[in-house]
Amino acid sequence: MNHSSNFIQKFEFRRDTLQSLLCIGLDPELEKLPKVSLDSKAPLVHFTETIIRYTHTYATSWKPNVAFFERLGAEGYFALEHMVQVMKEVSPQVPIVMDAKRGDLANTSKEYAKYFFQTLKVDALTVNPYMGRDSLVPYLDLGGYIFVLGLTSNPSSTDFQKQKLVGKDIFLYEDVSDQMARLGEEYPNQVGLVVGGTHPSEIKALRARHPEMYFLIPGFGAQGGDLESIIQASGKNSLINSSRGITLSTLEENFGQVAQKKAEEVHLQMNQLFL
Repeated sequence: MNHSSNFIQKFEFRRDTLQSLLCIGLDPELEKLPKVSLDSKAPLVHFTETIIRYTHTYATSWKPNVAFFERLGAEGYFALEHMVQVMKEVSPQVPIVMDAKRGDLANTSKEYAKYFFQTLKVDALTVNPYMGRDSLVPYLDLGGYIFVLGLTSNPSSTDFQKQKLVGKDIFLYEDVSDQMARLGEEYPNQVGLVVGGTHPSEIKALRARHPEMYFLIPGFGAQGGDLESIIQASGKNSLINSSRGITLSTLEENFGQVAQKKAEEVHLQMNQLFL
């Protein structure tokens, strides 16, 4: 079975079983880790493994961000790969979306694709579409699922994404979403869109534009997106990510239990709102 159908199947099973859209992000910023993790031989390994073991029952998906691992060089890559193994052992049914935002020439993309989809064997990857179609196809040809950056949650997202296209009278991010929908027709169940949770009205318009497309929605929680308006706008084909709000809420030794409680709170909130 290829990764793409795997991702959708895994996610939908978790979503429907849990009646939730909660994607748990792991952004283990070294300076913000609890002392008990920092004191261990491998801080990122200790931290991520604890979070996974305590929160996996509430995860419809995982979203680790590679930057927090890469900064530590070889030690960080060891921690990244160990974390992915732990995820697969503890919760093999929960899909892993690797947040790496890769975007490069086709031959380079092919190498990234091999690392993430063949070596690490994650279920999905975030990618940057700025270099166009041929930079995306290598991931798809390997059977990978990609979430393409559409409208992101950061304040400067408007610098480029909200430029109006001459002659089309739509924003650049809308054109990106349309092109990704066409790419998704060629590669069914392999192309989704990243849409920031700080833009509920745009999410709603994008959802009307692309009823079936899967959205990965960061920006809920720490970045200020409101859960109810996000879910109403996005519908069920959405992964709503919370990272820091769940995983970095305390420096105490019981950070695992605290993360579990936070995950449960969001889970129950989502249950109430589940469509």
